[in-house]
Amino acid sequence: MKNKKVWCIVDILNWSTNYLNEKDISDAKTSVEWMLIDVLKCSRMDLYLNFNKPLTDSELQQFKSYLLKCANNKPVQQIIGKVDFYGFAFTVDKNVLVPRPETEILVEEVIKKCKADSKAKLRILDIGSGSGAIAIALAKHLPNTNIDALEYSEEAVKILKKNINFHNLGDRISIINEDVYKYSPKEKYDIIVSNPPYISKDEFANLDKNVKYYEPTMALTDDNDGLSFYRYFAKIFHDWLKSDGWAALEIGNGQIKKLKEIFQKYTNVKFIKDYQKDNRVLVFNNMD
Repeated sequence: MKNKKVWCIVDILNWSTNYLNEKDISDAKTSVEWMLIDVLKCSRMDLYLNFNKPLTDSELQQFKSYLLKCANNKPVQQIIGKVDFYGFAFTVDKNVLVPRPETEILVEEVIKKCKADSKAKLRILDIGSGSGAIAIALAKHLPNTNIDALEYSEEAVKILKKNINFHNLGDRISIINEDVYKYSPKEKYDIIVSNPPYISKDEFANLDKNVKYYEPTMALTDDNDGLSFYRYFAKIFHDWLKSDGWAALEIGNGQIKKLKEIFQKYTNVKFIKDYQKDNRVLVFNNMD
C-alpha cells in the first residue's frame, strides 16, 4: 500500500504556481501566497519560515477549492473575500470593484492637498464608493473630514456598510444610496473624489477574464466611450463644489486630450502619473 503524499507549504507553492502559470493566470505566485496565507491564517513571512510544514486534510481541501476558482480566472481577492488598500483591510465580493494600487495615487494626492488646507473641517463627496476603499482611506488619514459615500448599487452598499463599520467610521462617513445622475446635494463640498467607470465599450470587450467576468460591469464601463461620467461631472461640479473647492478623479489611458476639453472651464487642471508612468489622476479647481 502506497503512503499518502504529504503536501508541505513548499510543495504547494511550487506545484500550484506552475499549475496557474500553465493556465495563463497572471501573478500566479502572489495569488498562491495570498490563498495559502488565508487558509493557514498566517503571514507571508510565516510561509517562508515554515517551508516544510505539512497541511492538514481540511487545509488541503480548502486550498484546492481556492486554487480551482483561481484557475478559472476568479480574482484571488474575491476568493479570499478581502484585499489590502493603502494599508487597510477591506471586504470585497463580486458586487464591488477590487481596489487597485493605482487608485492609491488618487488617495495620496487628496491627502497631500488636504493637509495643506487650513480649514478646520472639510466636506468630501466620494462618487461611486463601492467597497469604500477611497472614502475610508481618506477618513483614516484626515480626521478633519466628513465624507458622503455615494453608491447606486444596493448590493455594493452592503459591502460598503460592512467596511465602514469594521473601521469604526460610521460617525464620519455617511452612505447615500442613490444614482449620481439623480443626486442633488443639500450642501456644497470642499472636495469631490471619484473613480468612475472610464473603460470604453470597445476596451471592455478586450479586458482580462478575471475582470470582465467577475467584477461589476457598471463599475468598469459606461457602455459608451468611457467619458460619460466626466462629461456629467464637468456639467454639475461647479454647482456641487464650494467656490474654492476642487476635485480629484481617476482616469484611463489615452483620455487626456478629451478630458482637457471636457474640463476646460475649470482651473488649475493637472494630471498625475501612476507607478507605470501612465496618467492616472486628474485634479482641478472649481471655476473662477
